[in-house]
Amino acid sequence: MTDLVWTALALIAKAFKPRAPGETRGEFFIAEDKDRSAIELCLNDFENTGLTVRGGLTAAVVGKLVEMEFLPKPGWASVSTTMDDLLQETRNRIRTKQRYLVLNTKESSDDAQDEKTEVGKYQLVVKLVQAFKDVAGFLDTDEQCLVFISNGRFDLPVNYSLADLNQMNVDEVRALTTLVPSDTHKKQCAAVLATAIVDLVRSQPAASRFSYLLRHATELRSAYEQGYKIYAAGFSYEKLKDTVEAARIEYVGKIHKVLSDIQNQLLGIPVATIIVATQMKDAKGFGTEFFVNSSVLLGCWVFVFLTGLLIWNQFHTLGVLEAEIARQKRQLEKEYLAVAGGVGNAFSTLAARAFTQKVILLVVGGFLVAGFALAHITYFKLTPDAWARVTGDASVIPQSPASAASKAGNRPTAAASVPSANTASARSNPPLAPPVPASAAKPSKH
Repeated sequence: MTDLVWTALALIAKAFKPRAPGETRGEFFIAEDKDRSAIELCLNDFENTGLTVRGGLTAAVVGKLVEMEFLPKPGWASVSTTMDDLLQETRNRIRTKQRYLVLNTKESSDDAQDEKTEVGKYQLVVKLVQAFKDVAGFLDTDEQCLVFISNGRFDLPVNYSLADLNQMNVDEVRALTTLVPSDTHKKQCAAVLATAIVDLVRSQPAASRFSYLLRHATELRSAYEQGYKIYAAGFSYEKLKDTVEAARIEYVGKIHKVLSDIQNQLLGIPVATIIVATQMKDAKGFGTEFFVNSSVLLGCWVFVFLTGLLIWNQFHTLGVLEAEIARQKRQLEKEYLAVAGGVGNAFSTLAARAFTQKVILLVVGGFLVAGFALAHITYFKLTPDAWARVTGDASVIPQSPASAASKAGNRPTAAASVPSANTASARSNPPLAPPVPASAAKPSKH
């Protein structure tokens, strides 16, 4: 219903005769039934249209001239005396209102599709501004200014007038609105156009840059086409493949370098194992062999700690490389979506290589831990006294000969404390006379 009312008001405005230029009070001739119907629609929606007719609807008779006045609600429609007045309103140079009316030409927003009219040219320029919005860094809506990033900030104020609209080449300006494609090369084409715009208007005063651009649209399009030819000559599928292949070789080298950087330290793992196995000796007590074994074990601790730090650092380096490879792949798919499938396998191969290197580092770390554990087992086997100290088992801790003799001297023995029976008997009974040999006895007489 609102659009019908606006169409009716625009119809009235076209045949309306103001009392003075720029006024909304005057006369309207009702030539046919549709004119009367338009008046009726506007009267019924007085809140938006603000239309009044002297004598009311009853005075609106076909074939008669009626006096009327209209003043649309500001939020519903805009009424300007001239196009320049319309362009002076806030933000009207970068976007169009839904409904607007220019009194001196009796043109409205309904005529915007006709590029021969003032409002049609105005609509085309607004469309151009919105197209340049995607090319520039951003559009400052408060200042009505396009901001480009070219060796710093470069401002292009959207400032134009009716004279600029009348002097511009409509066909060339329309062509500028469709220069940037929406396909794979959108970003590159936008960069080429942005460079062409900045180069064209850089020498002009800021206030007149956009006007100069409208009047020299042909030159801008030629500069863009020349820049695009240079870009197209530098891009080809084969060149993209070469670029991706070069990146692949570079990242393969970086991935392999993760292990080659620490290969000397990794080769030291079996060497260290051999040293531990050959340098440790069987140690009894806490003599020289004990301290040699302990020194070898301490060196094993230092070696394992430093090598573990190297492996951990290289593990993180691989993580960084994996993240960079994934970022490069996303960038390729974003910029060259149409051809990304043909060259994307290179990044998948790189990711697989990086994963393989991680597995190798984990395996090396496993060998390092196994060698570390084996060194301790060897140490405690060859140095039982150290193991006894760790476990608190006193039965296997040896004692010095001096302490053993001291303990033996302080403890009385059974032979020393209990006198023998023979000794006692000898003391109480003196020894008997030795027996007389048989040969010395005298024979008895019978």
